[in-house]
Amino acid sequence: MRQRLQWTRVVALAILFGNRLTWAESPTNNPVAPLQQSDACVRRLHEIDDEVSRLEEKTPPDQAALVDCVRSLALKIKGLIELTEEAQKGIQKAAQAAESDKAMDYLGNVKISCARAEKLLLEAEGCATSLALQGAPPQEAPLVATNAPVTTDVRITRPPSATVNRRFVERSVQTCLHHEQFAALLARAMDLKVDPHATTEDCLKMLAKLAIEPLGGWHLGKCVIVDNVYVACARAMNLKVKNSEDPLSYGQALRDEGLAVDTLLPERDPKLDPPFVVDFEVRAFLTSGYAAPLPSAKRVAPD
Repeated sequence: MRQRLQWTRVVALAILFGNRLTWAESPTNNPVAPLQQSDACVRRLHEIDDEVSRLEEKTPPDQAALVDCVRSLALKIKGLIELTEEAQKGIQKAAQAAESDKAMDYLGNVKISCARAEKLLLEAEGCATSLALQGAPPQEAPLVATNAPVTTDVRITRPPSATVNRRFVERSVQTCLHHEQFAALLARAMDLKVDPHATTEDCLKMLAKLAIEPLGGWHLGKCVIVDNVYVACARAMNLKVKNSEDPLSYGQALRDEGLAVDTLLPERDPKLDPPFVVDFEVRAFLTSGYAAPLPSAKRVAPD
């Protein structure tokens, strides 16, 4: 009987310590795991930076459009490296303090940077491809499956549903959503870990470093047009577009992904200037967008 009790205690201790070991080695509870994953991301970012640098070196200096295209993307990738290295320092501090939740928060930003860098690499490679094709003799137009600027028209394909009944919305400089307000909503929707004491400009800079911005960048105090929403949201979702210089191409990418572009955002007539958007439209679009895969399942709630 005594021997059986001793064996029972041994088995119980083995199960107890075995469970503790399993818990300790779990990626969500081990603060070292995020550090290892972030190290891998940083290495990949530097590899991407090297690839784009080699592409930049091969760019003929007399092709100004190609030089500008590749160089602008190279600068964005360097910005992502800087942002990732800052996040990695946060992961290291969290690992030393055994704060696994905090480390995972930083890791989320690192993963977003890596995903954006992969997309920028494709764009840089596409720059050379598309501009070389423009200078080639006219042939059958090949398909370009990147975000590179190309000279094809984007056909807007809307769902075959009935006409959308839209309520009247006053769209003016007084009622429009501003860039910094849109950026704050988008950062919250992406679940980016923004410093509570960060300014609106800090938020704009963070998104810009992630290469998530409208064509032409963010501008404090400027009204948001529907094109800005197309581009920023498509970039946040890492969607492929046919023409990276045409906002309608981004809108079509969102539409193809299943987002309610034509029901929640103002109508975009290619023959007219793009309309302003207002606060409730962007909130509704970001919230309903989680029927499709945005980076986070977190809904954007009213302030």
